[in-house]
Amino acid sequence: MPRRMGYDRWLFVTAGLLVLGGILMVGSASHYFAMSSGMSPWHFFARHVVYVVLGSAALVAAMRFPYRRLDDARFALGSAAACVLALVAVLAMPAAGGARRWFPLGIASVQPSEVAKLALILFLAYVLSRREEKVHETLAVPLPCLALTGLMAALVAIEPDLGSAVMLCAICGTMLFVAGLRWSWIGAAAGVAFVGAVVAVLAEPYRIQRIRTFWNPTEDLQGSGFQLWQSLIAVGSGGLTGTGLGQGRQKALFLPAAHTDFIFSVVGEELGLLGTGLLLLAFSILFWRGMRAAMRAPDRFGFYLVLGTTALLTLQGFIHMGVCLGLLPTKGLPLPFVSWGGSSLIASMVGMGWILNVSQYSN
Repeated sequence: MPRRMGYDRWLFVTAGLLVLGGILMVGSASHYFAMSSGMSPWHFFARHVVYVVLGSAALVAAMRFPYRRLDDARFALGSAAACVLALVAVLAMPAAGGARRWFPLGIASVQPSEVAKLALILFLAYVLSRREEKVHETLAVPLPCLALTGLMAALVAIEPDLGSAVMLCAICGTMLFVAGLRWSWIGAAAGVAFVGAVVAVLAEPYRIQRIRTFWNPTEDLQGSGFQLWQSLIAVGSGGLTGTGLGQGRQKALFLPAAHTDFIFSVVGEELGLLGTGLLLLAFSILFWRGMRAAMRAPDRFGFYLVLGTTALLTLQGFIHMGVCLGLLPTKGLPLPFVSWGGSSLIASMVGMGWILNVSQYSN
């Protein structure tokens, strides 16, 4: 039995600073949008604080709950099955903003795709830790892992939420690659995913336009290129130190989704290169310490659990930044720990709780 030590302080402090910074940035980025929607300018800020409190409780619970108890078929298979059912059921919900992604619960909404990311990591960690030596046997590992990932990704893409579908595939690909799956399997799965992505893009004209905008952001500045161009203006106008917290102009209904999908752009405008550099450093630290915790995990389940969760948090963070800088096509992905959104924030904090939980053990 490995000895129990202290939690990784680097991880804990970095995640805490990101959450605190998120509170400030959501408060700054959301008040124009709130007022334009007929709400109090502090509406999103107040709700975000509530989400932080709930997420903090979830993080502490995930830290203290013995992670080895998650290494159980009841958790792994049960959570995966429940998420698949939830992803099917959410498609019957009323559309909000042209998408069916949320279960409205009165004072809040739950986004099952965020929970599905954690459920997929748990399932993959359970399967790989038991069948690592059979990773090349079709029925043992590739088929169940790729089938569940493909089903979840397809359901999420139908909502539509192509960004989260891409993240599900990225998580699975990362974990199977590290497990040593043959390149032939990885290539075949990547080919299927690519074809699925192409079909999803061609099925929606706005996605085709996003790809065109990615290649030529100045083609239609008042139409399809408006969002990206405003993001680039925000980041570029921040300079070295920014215009000052709360002093940004692009969030005044120029930059859509300023408090969610483009909050990195608001950081760039108001805190400048210094602020965006600190964000990049924070997610780099999360990657470093997360991988360190994975490599030092006392068992294979802990290794894969931390590997998948670290990949989720850091990949999504870097993708969000890449989208805001025009390095990637526009996708609706929040910045973990920072963007507004209860489901994303709480799921991110549960994932960080898992990493911290495993980090307290030494091999």
